[in-house]
Amino acid sequence: MTYSNFDDNAKSYLEKILAILDIEASVLEEGLDENTICYRINCKADDARILIGRNGQTLEALQFVVRQMCRSGGSEEQKPFLIDILDYRDRRKRNIEEQAKKAAIAVLNGDSEQVALNPMNPFERRIVHQYLQIDFPDLVSHSEGDGPDRHIVISYGGMPEQSGHDNEEADSEISKSL
Repeated sequence: MTYSNFDDNAKSYLEKILAILDIEASVLEEGLDENTICYRINCKADDARILIGRNGQTLEALQFVVRQMCRSGGSEEQKPFLIDILDYRDRRKRNIEEQAKKAAIAVLNGDSEQVALNPMNPFERRIVHQYLQIDFPDLVSHSEGDGPDRHIVISYGGMPEQSGHDNEEADSEISKSL
């Protein structure tokens, strides 16, 4: 099965599921990058709440089911795709980054030595790790826990080390001033 057949199948499976659920919606195909496709579902807000579910759990389940349907259709090579509903994933990403920012500021201000965030799925944890690496390079983050309780812990990692040459110059300047 070629990628184009897979794409057609993923979109058609999604449209069939929406029809079975009696949800009036349109499915738009959009490239996220050279390898990943996003299927954006545009529907009424009430239907979106049902499709997204609590903390996106229904959306994740829908995406899983469509992937499994594509696999059972004989596709050896699965092209990565995401399903999004009324830009939920963008809103969720901003919310996750805001939580990470608050926790990072608490650590930097000395309010706490480390801050544990609420449990997140792997995709959401990756968002936090990447956000902290870029915006708070002096902090470190790691995941703890197992399964649905897996979460991120943020702590102070110290300033990034400079080359030894710069430190020697600073030490000699300090010595001269004493």
